[in-house]
Amino acid sequence: MFFIANDSDGYGIDRCLASGAECGTAVANAYCKRQSFAEAATFHKADPGDKTSAIHAEGTDSCHRSSCDVVAIVCTR
Repeated sequence: MFFIANDSDGYGIDRCLASGAECGTAVANAYCKRQSFAEAATFHKADPGDKTSAIHAEGTDSCHRSSCDVVAIVCTR
């Protein structure tokens, strides 16, 4: 599971990833391929329970209390 910042980019890509909408599939798959995986199995706005103290969000550490400003992407081989 990878955690990436859920930053507003003006293109709506972050909303597609965070909501798990089909429009985020291409972005999630591209991210997984960049990390040497085959494709994305799932992607969604990260829940506080998704993140352990051993895993830090890429570019941010904004998962706190009951709110996360990061997207979780699970990749497959």
